[in-house]
Amino acid sequence: MKYWITIVLFVVITFPVISQQYRSELPYRLVGGKMIVEMKLNGTLRSFIFDTGASRTMLTEEVCRELGVIVADSLPVTDANGHKAFYPLVWIDEIQTPDNTFRFKNVAAMKMPEPSPLECFSVDGLIGCDLLKQLILVIDGKKKIVTMTTAEKEAMISFRKMVNFVQSGMPIISILTASGNNLVCLFDTGYSEFLSLRESDFEMLESGSAFEFLSEGCTVGSISVGGVAATRVSRRVNFPLLLIGGTKFRNVISETSTPPYTLLGMKLLDYGKVTLDYSRARFYFEAYKPEYDCTGKTHDLGLQVKDGDLMVAAVWGAMKDVVEMGDKVIKINGKPAGKYDFCESMLNGIPELKAKKKSKLTIQTRQGEKVIVY
Repeated sequence: MKYWITIVLFVVITFPVISQQYRSELPYRLVGGKMIVEMKLNGTLRSFIFDTGASRTMLTEEVCRELGVIVADSLPVTDANGHKAFYPLVWIDEIQTPDNTFRFKNVAAMKMPEPSPLECFSVDGLIGCDLLKQLILVIDGKKKIVTMTTAEKEAMISFRKMVNFVQSGMPIISILTASGNNLVCLFDTGYSEFLSLRESDFEMLESGSAFEFLSEGCTVGSISVGGVAATRVSRRVNFPLLLIGGTKFRNVISETSTPPYTLLGMKLLDYGKVTLDYSRARFYFEAYKPEYDCTGKTHDLGLQVKDGDLMVAAVWGAMKDVVEMGDKVIKINGKPAGKYDFCESMLNGIPELKAKKKSKLTIQTRQGEKVIVY
């Protein structure tokens, strides 16, 4: 614990003049549901995933070799899928914003395993909260810009739209459910959906009226720094009401998983701007409307590419009596299924399935071929 504190103190932001408030705009693009930004690493512009759910900045094995950095120690990490592992720790001389306004000196970064679990996104690592602790961030999902400022002045936003961090240094906040229960969430831009409910929070709220249970299923988890999560049982629920920074969200559907916290993901940026005042431990949500109805369709079948084949990767409700995890799609709309690249499918989907709103899939199961509508 002492060593961790020492590391945090070594991450220093330098500016030409201390008295002036500094500001930098960091455009981002969405790639496969991830926020990708450009930052300078030791003077060279590189791509990173911008991840408010990561406690620490991370680099790929490849870029560490290129820079010739030396492993100094190792630290434990628990990723969004609940994977726990020790990662080597390396030191970086400097990380800068592209306009050179912000310079982060002596940065301690984690080295990811090889092959990189993030290789599909063509990035050199991810930017975590350790670089942001002295700053105020405004994330604008419409403009796709992260605005970074020093924290001499408070954000000029109504306190009615503000929620305090549960703990300093990470945007972990408490939101309110219809039953009056508080649900502790991590605002995680590394998670591409709206809400992922932690298993233990599901169990805590199950006896109340916070949500409506919809169905149970089996699914493969998302990609995180520890890789793809193993097959697991998941529950699907509907929250009739969630209150986030004074904004009402009705009929929010969520599935359970095993992250360290319930995750409030990047889809929140579809509904308003998020401001993170790390120095004062404050979260602000400026909604475009005072209330949203998030009612939407759910799917009882999920697919994923494995070894070039299109496989069943999630089954829900009645579909569990039709197909099983690992069953193979052999035809799409009567034509033989092709061979697919895993990364291409993640980033751009399966072309044959994007061509129509509904597709007929012929699936090879243990009981023989079955045709379903996807």
